[in-house]
Amino acid sequence: MPQFPPSGHLEAAPGVVRRCRAAPALRPVLALLAAVTIAGAGCGSDAGDPATGVPQPAAPVLDEGTRTDEAREDPRQNRPVLASPSELAVDQGDPLAAVRARGSGRVVVVYTPSDGWSYEDAGRRLTGVNVEILRDFFAWVEAREGVRLDVSWAADDDWARFYRRVRNGSEGVFGIGNVTITQERRGELDFSPPYLNNVAVLITHASVPELESLEASTEAFEGFTAYPYRGTLHEERINRLRERRIPGLRVIPLESNDEILGTIAEGPERLAFIDVHAYWRAMERGLPIRRHPAADDASETFGVVLPRGSDWTPLLEEFFEEGEGYRNRPRYLEILREHLGEGLTELLEEARLSREELAAPGPPPG
Repeated sequence: MPQFPPSGHLEAAPGVVRRCRAAPALRPVLALLAAVTIAGAGCGSDAGDPATGVPQPAAPVLDEGTRTDEAREDPRQNRPVLASPSELAVDQGDPLAAVRARGSGRVVVVYTPSDGWSYEDAGRRLTGVNVEILRDFFAWVEAREGVRLDVSWAADDDWARFYRRVRNGSEGVFGIGNVTITQERRGELDFSPPYLNNVAVLITHASVPELESLEASTEAFEGFTAYPYRGTLHEERINRLRERRIPGLRVIPLESNDEILGTIAEGPERLAFIDVHAYWRAMERGLPIRRHPAADDASETFGVVLPRGSDWTPLLEEFFEEGEGYRNRPRYLEILREHLGEGLTELLEEARLSREELAAPGPPPG
């Protein structure tokens, strides 16, 4: 019986792609098989052209907007999505020490656009509560330090990305996005003293009866879906509500206040926590939304944020605390009334005074 050589073996030289090599006696058979083999079959671990054994290039990764159905179904498309250049870039300003040494410098303010807080007026001028407070600070710095500041304002409507940009920024970067001051966040950001007391409110469609107590939410909101603002403390509130009060509550995070309000206004069996100013604006627009005061949370305060360890932080603290305090000056209330209106300003100031009374020490014993 004739002895056949091995049916094939892999041969790889340095820098050379491995190929399938068959013994001469089997080549006619393999040639016939190759004629009926589906294109794209390979040999060994390097799939490639069946005739040459040369690996073929992977299918191109297409932009999501132009990707075809065929490309979507191609398993080779399941690859990690790389960060965009804007994600990799680091916002850079000047350290306070350098500004003092040169007599001038540049600072960057990253902000989240929001009606009343950081927005463009009819003349396309950037303004709002957050913007004007920082403008007051920069004017105070120029007068106090005898320096000149070039302020760059950078909008970012993705709150989570805004947060990362400030956290990862260099010296001379400030962030205004109604960021709630928490101990956890203090571990990765610097905060100014509070510039506002917030009230988080629970909202539903107007057709839902008012909640009598938070304990009653288990039955009242059974079968509801919650729509929290992704990455914020409102999302944490919803998760706690699900864990403690409403088991099985479906949660679908959304990306903006407007998206949340529009979703809640569409019909019943939907709920969300939202800042009281966003609720107030929704009522002004006539949206069919109900607030449930039994779930109000007035424990939050907002602060300007900076990268951890910024040398601008002590000066920002001094600005807020100088004299009677920035929030006790007529200028502060003027800003609130101009951009938020009289009614909302009164509500927010009531929340502030209530918290200050609770925090005040009681009379000495005896």
